[in-house]
Amino acid sequence: MRLQSKLTLFSAVSKIVVVLLLIAVLPPLINRVALVNTDKRLNEKKDSVLEIISNQGIENFIAEGSEGAYGSYNLLKEEFISIEQIPEPIVVDTVENSLRKVENEIVEYRVLSLTFEVDGNYYLLEIGRSIDTIQESINTMQQYALYFLAAVILITVFIDLAFNKILLQPLIVIVRRLKKIGHPSTFTPKTINTTTSDFLYLNNAINDMMGQVQDAFQKEKEFIGNVSHELLTPISILQNRMENLLTDPEMPEHLLVKLVDNQKTLHRLKNIIQALLLISRIENEQYLKNEEVSITALANEVAEEIADRAEAKGIKLNLNLEDDWTLPQANYSLLFTMLFNVVSNAIKYNKPGGSITISGTPKGKGYELCVTDTGVGIPQEHLPHIFNRFKRLQGPDNESHGLGLPIVQTVARFHKVKLTVDSTVDVGTTFCFRFGKV
Repeated sequence: MRLQSKLTLFSAVSKIVVVLLLIAVLPPLINRVALVNTDKRLNEKKDSVLEIISNQGIENFIAEGSEGAYGSYNLLKEEFISIEQIPEPIVVDTVENSLRKVENEIVEYRVLSLTFEVDGNYYLLEIGRSIDTIQESINTMQQYALYFLAAVILITVFIDLAFNKILLQPLIVIVRRLKKIGHPSTFTPKTINTTTSDFLYLNNAINDMMGQVQDAFQKEKEFIGNVSHELLTPISILQNRMENLLTDPEMPEHLLVKLVDNQKTLHRLKNIIQALLLISRIENEQYLKNEEVSITALANEVAEEIADRAEAKGIKLNLNLEDDWTLPQANYSLLFTMLFNVVSNAIKYNKPGGSITISGTPKGKGYELCVTDTGVGIPQEHLPHIFNRFKRLQGPDNESHGLGLPIVQTVARFHKVKLTVDSTVDVGTTFCFRFGKV
């Protein structure tokens, strides 16, 4: 999973956890706030009533003939106020829930009760607010709190997404550049526009590392090219001298046998050097890609060229090519060598009476060409190393696989052809070349 996706997922999960906690905490919190607010309102009304009594007298509420009591509630019975004269001085100063009967209806109120004295007489003041009204306020507060919370969550999610995208943009640029590297020679050091020191360090470290890799690859290619080129001359001289010795009529027979063996060794050495030189020249892009190559024509020519060798080993060569596809800007001779080496190996490591199938199928905007054999197969642990020119893998006949497959991979990379290998021991091997956008 990408870092940006992980950060976004973590942000979303953390916000969900916060929301769940707030949903659990909000109801009792809002309920407490509503009660505190109600108690404050009741105390404010108490202060107002006491101020009126202090300024205008108790008669403003309890007139003569009213039996020492005063009561009033609003039309919806949401609030009430009552003042009642009491015979004995009782100290009361509370705020609590209480049931009251109003017009034959029992209603629960939040009631403030207070006793006070005026002109030697004692009175009980009660101011109440309906619990249903308080609950409506609580529900309204909870509803708007949830709306506000949802809006805050959405806004913060979008802010996090935007911030993460901006913050991680340099890392995304670095990753894209790394994905485009098919070969060290294609890498170009670039600066990155960011103020984050970690990303600057990472970019500079990658530039330095790739620079060292490029230098190593360049030195390796130059060494292989120079050594290969220099070795060809003395080997050719030795071959000529041995050929002259072989034509000498006075040469003893036992020496002729040794000379022939030496000739074979020199021939193998010359082939290895020529293969290394070919790889070096391809990697140094000393070959032109100025031809249009028909893939089916290429496959047919390879099959025709190698048919006699397959027939000599009793191997059946099949062609199954659908339609045709042309690769622009290619080098025909290199592509021929690439396909020829694969088919040659399929013959060399096939079973007696086996078969080889060269199949081609258009796929997407490209073409897929596969070579399938019924040979001995390649062990799975060897598959990652079959294209390594410096690792010797022994075949079933105890011969080295040589540099044929490294040449195949080098030519494929040179033409930007995707190469895949699938193999099962004692069943066979399939090499697939994907030309164009498959």
